[in-house]
Amino acid sequence: MSVWGRLRRLESEGRPAQVAVVGAGYVGQGLVHRLERTPGLRAALVVNRTVSAGVEAYERVGHDRRHIVVSDEPGELVAAIDGFRPAVTSVAEILPALKEIDVVVETTGAIDHAAIVMLACLEAGQDVVSINSEVDATIGHLLHHVAKEGDAVYTISDGDQPGGLLRQIELAEGMGFDVVAAVNCKRHLDVRQTPATSAAYAKRDGTSPAVTTSAGDGTKMQIECAVVANVAGLPPDRRGMHGVPTTLEHALHDVLAAVSRRGVVEHTLGGDFGAGVFVIAHAPEHDLVQRPLRFFKMGDGPDYLFFRPNTLVQFEMPITVAEVVLDRQALGVPSGPPVAEVVAIAKRDLVAGEALDGIGGFTCYGQIDTVDGAAGLLPIALAGHARLRVPVPQDQPVSLDSIELDEEAPIVTLRRRQDQLLGRAPVGV
Repeated sequence: MSVWGRLRRLESEGRPAQVAVVGAGYVGQGLVHRLERTPGLRAALVVNRTVSAGVEAYERVGHDRRHIVVSDEPGELVAAIDGFRPAVTSVAEILPALKEIDVVVETTGAIDHAAIVMLACLEAGQDVVSINSEVDATIGHLLHHVAKEGDAVYTISDGDQPGGLLRQIELAEGMGFDVVAAVNCKRHLDVRQTPATSAAYAKRDGTSPAVTTSAGDGTKMQIECAVVANVAGLPPDRRGMHGVPTTLEHALHDVLAAVSRRGVVEHTLGGDFGAGVFVIAHAPEHDLVQRPLRFFKMGDGPDYLFFRPNTLVQFEMPITVAEVVLDRQALGVPSGPPVAEVVAIAKRDLVAGEALDGIGGFTCYGQIDTVDGAAGLLPIALAGHARLRVPVPQDQPVSLDSIELDEEAPIVTLRRRQDQLLGRAPVGV
C-alpha cells in the first residue's frame, strides 16, 4: 500500500500521527495548514515563543479560538492532544515530556534555540524532522548520532533545496547511475548584500531582512549544499564552488567543464532554472542503457541531467513526516563523517574588537569548503557569537585564531561536542 493509502487508513482508524510544529512563522503556519489537510497526520501542537502566532496558525485553517488550548502545563497539553483539540505552548522545553507526540518538526530557521530543542527531543527518543539547514550543516553529524543512540529518527525535510537534491540523488542512484554533481540553482548573487539593502525585498516577500540577506549573499545556498555534501558524501570542488553561469540547455556541458573531479556539490548562476535543482549522473556505457535514454530524449550520455524545477517547502514537508511515521525512514543519513563546512568570510574590512553578527548580517557571508580546507576557520553558524581580536580584510576567511567565542552559546558547545565525537580538535580551542 502506498504512503498515502496507509495514512488514509490511520485516519479512518481514528489514530492519526500527532505532530508538533516548532515555529509559527511563514513555514510553520503553512505546514499547519498542510498537516490539517493531510489524512493520517495532525498538527497536534504548535510551539512558538509568541503564543498569538501559534493561535493564528490554527485560526487560519478554520479552528475556533474558543477550542484552542493555550498552556505551558504538560498535563493540560496532554489532555488537549489526547482529546484532539489544537494546542499552543510557548515553552519548547516541554516537548521531550510529551510522549503523545509522534514527530517534532522544526521550522524556525533559528540556530541556538533550534539546536537545543532538536537535541533534547532526540535524547528523549522523539523523532525530529527539520527544515533547518543552518543547524544541520553545523551539527548534523551529532544529531544523527544522538538519534541513533536513542532509537529515534532525525532527518532533514523535503521541501527545500537539500531535500530536493537528496530526492534526485535517490532517483539517480536507484536507477544504477553514479552521481557526478548535485547542483543548486542560484539566480542572483551579491556577497555585499546587507540587511539595509535587503529591507525592501524582505518587506515585499514577507520575510526578515536577515533571511533575505542570507539568500542574496549566497550563504543560504552554500549551507544547503553543505547539507547535501555531508549526507551524500559529495564535497565541493573548491571553496565557494565554481558558480557556473549557464542555462538549462547547456548546463550538462558547462558544469562538467567547470569541475575538476566527479562526485561534488556545485551551483549555477543566472540562467532559466527558477528555484530548481538538478543532478548530473553517469550511466554505464552499454547499448541497453544509452539507446533507450537517447529515445527518451535524455541525450547521448554517458552523463545525464535530471532537473527538478521547484522546491515547494511546506507543501512537501508532510512527505518526510509521513515516511518517518510509517517507516521510521530518514530522507538521508550520512554514511561517514562530514566532508564539507561553511566558513565565515569578511563581507567588508573588519576591525579588531568588532562583534560579528552572523548569518544574514552586515559583517560576513558563508562559503562552503572541504573539511580539510576549512580547518582552523570559523563555521558561519558560530559567527554570531564571535568577536574579532585582529582585523580581517574583505573577502578573507575568519580564522579561529582571530576571534573570541562566547563559550556559553549553545551552538558553540554543541559544535565542540560534535568535534569531540569525531575525534577532532574542538572549535575555538
